[in-house]
Amino acid sequence: MKKISYYLPFLLLCFAITFTSCDDEQLEGEFFTTPDGQEITIDDSPECQTALTAFQQAALELQNADPANSAAACAALSTALDNFVFTCGVDTTDASVVAALALLNGCADMTNNCTTATTNAAAAQTAFENADPSNQEALCNAYTLALEAQIAACGDADGSLQAIIDGLDCIDQVCADAIAATNAAFEIFDMADVTDEDAYVAACQDYALALQAQIVACGDPDGSLEVTLDNLGDCSIPEDDGPVRMNVDEVFKNFNIADAPIDGSTFEVTATDIDVNDTFEFTLVLQQTGENVLQNIVLTIDGVVFEPVLSGAPQFVNEITQNDGTVIIGTFSGPMMNADGDVITITGGIIDIEI
Repeated sequence: MKKISYYLPFLLLCFAITFTSCDDEQLEGEFFTTPDGQEITIDDSPECQTALTAFQQAALELQNADPANSAAACAALSTALDNFVFTCGVDTTDASVVAALALLNGCADMTNNCTTATTNAAAAQTAFENADPSNQEALCNAYTLALEAQIAACGDADGSLQAIIDGLDCIDQVCADAIAATNAAFEIFDMADVTDEDAYVAACQDYALALQAQIVACGDPDGSLEVTLDNLGDCSIPEDDGPVRMNVDEVFKNFNIADAPIDGSTFEVTATDIDVNDTFEFTLVLQQTGENVLQNIVLTIDGVVFEPVLSGAPQFVNEITQNDGTVIIGTFSGPMMNADGDVITITGGIIDIEI
């Protein structure tokens, strides 16, 4: 209403009736004064007085009109102005009429702005409702701006437009949806029965896809999502920890079974990865614990034999902490070499064998 309100004080001043003395016989009718001091005579007939009052009332009603209803108030004021000019014989070039016309022009501008803003907001809403993940955030922000422009142009008497804006969460919506999808997929995956391979693999794959979508939607500042995704691997059924396990050049290797027959007082241990038939072998004297007590250590991978590097630096080391005839528990790590001089590095080696 800024344009309309700007003109109203001027307009009402123009139509403030000034009663003059009847002693001056040269003057007939009633006068009002424009802001520039010009006196304009109007007919003092009842019809003119009624037209003037109606015009003043229409101007006040327009001032108090809600922007959304301004078109009707503009039309009423235009009709009242026409009737006033015709009934009272006012010159349309007079300052009072010029001010009224300026008021109507401002009203028309505002009405057109409201119509345009409403149309733009409707188009922005349609675009947002048909958005895909790649442009949802941008279209949500565009819809918010269009609603704010509609409020500025038309007002928001019942607060419904602001309520729509408050309900939008443009910046985080896509990310929030991705996080919710990831959480739902994780709950299903977490409850999957590892003995049902098909169900487990399907749940794992869905979880992996949800993680990938979350990385795209939200980013992964600390890399935790990527680590979780990597840990899922190919979504095969995870193996139980075997009695011997290690990392070979940072690749985890699990030896599923271990045989530990005793020959006299010496265990002759062979741990096997049953999936590929690789083996890890050593001998150990019963009850012997401490550092570097394993003997005859041999690791066979893809048919290639590796033995510990026991000189120079670094060296292969091991430690047995329990060896009571029922269990063998210990650790090992370090370089191992084959006959061609190729070296592999063992880390995180664990022995946990039940005899």
